[in-house]
Amino acid sequence: MTARTTVRKLLSLRWLEAMGIALTLVALVWWAIVYAQVMSNTGFPIERTLPCLLNTSDRCSLAMSLCKNWHFLGIKRYSPELLWTGAIVSSLAFLLGSFMQNPRQRKEGT
Repeated sequence: MTARTTVRKLLSLRWLEAMGIALTLVALVWWAIVYAQVMSNTGFPIERTLPCLLNTSDRCSLAMSLCKNWHFLGIKRYSPELLWTGAIVSSLAFLLGSFMQNPRQRKEGT
């Protein structure tokens, strides 16, 4: 493998890592915008709304529907699929990076 090919692969991995982190951060901000409004309007504590970050249950849907006020930026619903996509992309970048590591470096642990 040439140095040029290695640099290209590393740059694409860095881009993939950055994309995964960005998707995860956007999902966290999206959840915070929606559920901060839900918590303030319904009185639900964060402990009851935190699971909604990972999965949309009936309780999460009910909490979002009980919130009658318009949300910041007009956002009404949160979808955890974006968080999961970010986590998968980040994990994929990590795994690809570990597989692309030089075999000599893997044996030496550096």
